[in-house]
Amino acid sequence: MNVIDYDILKIIIEKPFLNQRKLAADSGFSLGTVNQSVKRLYQNGYINYDKSITSKALQEINKNKPHKAIILAAGYGMRMIPINTLCPKGLLMVKGELLIERIIRQLHEVNVRDITIVVGFMKEKFEYLIDEYGVKLVVNPCYSTKNNIYSLSLVKEDISNAYIIPSDIWCKKNPFNDVEMYSWYMISDTKDYESNVRINRKNELVTISNLDAGNKMIGIAYLLEKEASLLKNNLIKMTEDKLNDNEFWEKILYRQNKMVIPGKLISRENVIEINTYEQLRELDENANQLNVKADVICPIVDGVACP
Repeated sequence: MNVIDYDILKIIIEKPFLNQRKLAADSGFSLGTVNQSVKRLYQNGYINYDKSITSKALQEINKNKPHKAIILAAGYGMRMIPINTLCPKGLLMVKGELLIERIIRQLHEVNVRDITIVVGFMKEKFEYLIDEYGVKLVVNPCYSTKNNIYSLSLVKEDISNAYIIPSDIWCKKNPFNDVEMYSWYMISDTKDYESNVRINRKNELVTISNLDAGNKMIGIAYLLEKEASLLKNNLIKMTEDKLNDNEFWEKILYRQNKMVIPGKLISRENVIEINTYEQLRELDENANQLNVKADVICPIVDGVACP
């Protein structure tokens, strides 16, 4: 099956008894595309004539089901000055809820409870989450000298059937689901000149010129076992090369002129990455409750030798 077939099957699973016109409206695909997809799903044994799902579809659902989540929360968040001297970005209060607790709650809503958080800067501030939510903490001792590609390498054995999530993301609607049919990387419909990928009609994420605007890269991804195995090998190779110390983990996704996994497009209203204090105030006008009074930036460095 292709990505469109998987998307249509997922809607049929979640909203049974829809006719083709309603499937087209809910999926955003044309009626002709939906008709062709439904025909393929029926011919390949995933749905019955009445569009009810088959045992073959149930096996596919169980095989692709999300089991784990990795939250990357080790960095300084230097663009959040002066808030970053008081707490890590993942522990910012937004609309009455800590960012990382909102992510954990949304994961719990889709029955993902095996959650690992990679911490570094002010790591002790995350320890309460162990008792409160049963998460696991993995410490990145090199958070001051290496980017999150290194953080992900510390948990590389856990990336199969897993979400990868930055800790500085606020999602209005739950971006996770208990039914995932394929690996994906999330982008928004916001045009961004800092992005180097654009989604095409096949849902591929193709690289673009530095002069063009791409789709804003969100940082959330879902990886199935097949892609995770390949990417784990890339991760090992890249983190062995010190030239990659300052890279984001997404670098492991690229092959030639595109990413190896398709894109998942989300509306700009539903997801916000908080990189600056101004972005925080735009999302929550009461953000001054954080009592920002720090005058001197004093980052904490553990003094651990990094490879």
